[in-house]
Amino acid sequence: MTELRRQIARTIEAAGGEVRDDRYVLRPGIFLASQPEAERPTPTMTAVGNCLGLESGNSQFVTLAESAAVVTYMNPSSRSSGGPEYVKKVLELGHHSIAGQAFVTLGLFGVPLEVIIELLSHGMDTTARLTSSAVKAMDDPLFCVFGPEPERSIRLLEAILQAHRNHGWVPEERPAAREQRNSFWPANRATVLFMGMRLIDWSKLLSKRSPRVGNEAALRYLCGLIAVCLRGVEDYRYVIKSPEEYGWEEDPWR
Repeated sequence: MTELRRQIARTIEAAGGEVRDDRYVLRPGIFLASQPEAERPTPTMTAVGNCLGLESGNSQFVTLAESAAVVTYMNPSSRSSGGPEYVKKVLELGHHSIAGQAFVTLGLFGVPLEVIIELLSHGMDTTARLTSSAVKAMDDPLFCVFGPEPERSIRLLEAILQAHRNHGWVPEERPAAREQRNSFWPANRATVLFMGMRLIDWSKLLSKRSPRVGNEAALRYLCGLIAVCLRGVEDYRYVIKSPEEYGWEEDPWR
């Protein structure tokens, strides 16, 4: 076992995931990379908000969303409510653009390369990810075995690992040789990434990728975890629905 592989396994566990034998990822770690509850409007934003009739002391999310709604028509006196109640009412009417200033970065640690391809195809994100071939971390990778029968997947992967050893596929330092060798690992090898999007784009991703039709089970499983993570922030519940409301099913493998 390489020390680097052990380090990656510990990192996935620190992110909230579960790893067996420092090799097999049973559950990925999904977490918020920032602490939105601690974010507050700037003094200037507070002063501008006061001019617009906003109450001081609300969270940055509520302040920005309410300000965006008010400046659209610049008629603050027409509102019958303010703060969270007003923001909720506007969002329930479908005007999600007022939440467009909320940018959220998630850590997705221990995710299969195959699923990452699907996530990145959404095209609305900024991402930093562990390279999937020409790096030392992929000489001896971890593998994701999500689903109801991980033991079956582990047996198959152990056979693949043994085949690599039998054929003398040892790590090479030359980048091109390393890339060629490591490209032969299965697509469920685990990687890690930071993925950032506007909150409303996270909701768009979940609405498209959570339903059963046209989406892989592992992707839908991950979408459920993402929705739960985002809903851990009270303000984000204005935009992010429960997994079930996006069409997600509790057992995507059935």
